[in-house]
Amino acid sequence: MSFKCFIKFLLIFVLIFFSASCERNEIEKPVRLGYLQNDLHHLPLFVAIEKGLFIQTGLDVSISGIFRAGPELMSAFAAGELDVGYVGQAPATAAYLNNIADIKFLSQSNQEGSSIVIRKDSPVRSVSDLRSRSIAIPGHATMQDFLLRKALKNAGLAYNEVKIIVLKPPEMLQALINKNIDAFIAWEPYPSQAETGGNCRTLISSSSIWKDHPCCVVIADTAFYKKYPLKIEKFIQAHARACLFIQNNIEESILIGQKYTGMDKKTVKKAVSMIKYDNRLDMDKAVQFVDFLNNLGYIKVQNKPRSIKTVFIK
Repeated sequence: MSFKCFIKFLLIFVLIFFSASCERNEIEKPVRLGYLQNDLHHLPLFVAIEKGLFIQTGLDVSISGIFRAGPELMSAFAAGELDVGYVGQAPATAAYLNNIADIKFLSQSNQEGSSIVIRKDSPVRSVSDLRSRSIAIPGHATMQDFLLRKALKNAGLAYNEVKIIVLKPPEMLQALINKNIDAFIAWEPYPSQAETGGNCRTLISSSSIWKDHPCCVVIADTAFYKKYPLKIEKFIQAHARACLFIQNNIEESILIGQKYTGMDKKTVKKAVSMIKYDNRLDMDKAVQFVDFLNNLGYIKVQNKPRSIKTVFIK
């Protein structure tokens, strides 16, 4: 072999070696994960971490962000800072269809788990009694916004017959106690917290407004999803096992929920009882929600079913 051939062979070998090394290092990087703070809808994630379910599937996961709200988390996806996340279906859908973030829906995290709450001394006895009263929602284009509109419609009330105020869920209870609002709708554990320690009561739960409605989902960055299908498969497996664990080990799951929310056992136990932990995605209900977003101008899509179908994994 000539010296030139040897050098050429050596260069090719070095390139292949370093390319394989870089690829291996990239594969070995942990999955960057984000979720919402104090949200019991994300209990499957907390269980998966505590019970080592990600480790059992051979997956390395790193918590890269704990967010206060869904849009905040979706902004992190848009900036390329997260690979996988637990978030509300509402902000995820809106961000995807408004071309803010390119994502895939991997699994459902939960169904149901929201309620309309009033003070115990309130004269309100049914949703129809909310006419002309002030109601706090966590934001427009949220699942709670949709649920409230649906509840009002079912009760024969128009949306403009009530006064809507946007508040963060942690602020709602004090506003209700101080009589700055007459009611609020929020996700768990805030309704249960209001009931167990805030001298409040549930007017109607979301299971009675829209049975088995979707709420939070597990999503992945599309580029990450395409590049690392095995990691995605392992993540889905761990999540499904976590949902099953909750169903079969409710007391231990409640203790895990306490650890990650800092709330008392009575509140967490009640909150968890209002939530269904099911990993199955529901296309029909997703399309209904897209209709709602589109009809109110929160998103602009021409073919809604086709648009939302592209976000679901096959």
